[in-house]
Amino acid sequence: MDRDEGVALNLDLMFAIVLLLAGVGMAILTMPTLSHEEKDWRINQYMAAMRATDNLVQDPGEPGWEASWVSGNYSSVKKIGFLYVDTDGKAKQKILNKTKIEALMGVGYVDNITRKPWWEFPNPSTNFEEQENAAKALGLEEYSFYMQLHPVALNLFNSTPLEANLTNRSMVPINNDTVSVVDRYVYIIDPSSSDEIKYIKYDNEAVHYRLNLWVW
Repeated sequence: MDRDEGVALNLDLMFAIVLLLAGVGMAILTMPTLSHEEKDWRINQYMAAMRATDNLVQDPGEPGWEASWVSGNYSSVKKIGFLYVDTDGKAKQKILNKTKIEALMGVGYVDNITRKPWWEFPNPSTNFEEQENAAKALGLEEYSFYMQLHPVALNLFNSTPLEANLTNRSMVPINNDTVSVVDRYVYIIDPSSSDEIKYIKYDNEAVHYRLNLWVW
């Protein structure tokens, strides 16, 4: 090997080393950026899910929204809330109104053993317009979502249908890699009940319910 070939080989080696170092440097600079973007996206999604559940369990919604919804006038509803408001006008925090729940989520299902109701949304009777406007009213128009409202702490309650409906939904499948899940624990009052104490009860005790919201 003559002197010129040796110089050329050294230059090629130096050039390769420079390219390698540049590649490593770009990777180091790029990775935190991608991680930061991913973190922001997940935080925004989770916060949207939090706000939606807060609205449902801590706000009665706009006056008369449930009547508009039942009549099919979905687009006129800007804010949905399930919170129960007593006859004296006082809201009862984390106590939901069964009439409002059924306005959005339908009549739901009844457990075969405990005979207690539970609900899901979207469900097989939910149309696209209803789902789209519900997303807007809940601040979830950028996302897909699914929710269930069901009893907890009832030993005889059969939870198998909850898992089956969650797994075998006919709407957009849940993306388990990107989903955010928020829970809220509440009680439910049935205004149409003839009982003096109108909570949904089991063995004369108010039933604790769990609202699950999946957002992806």
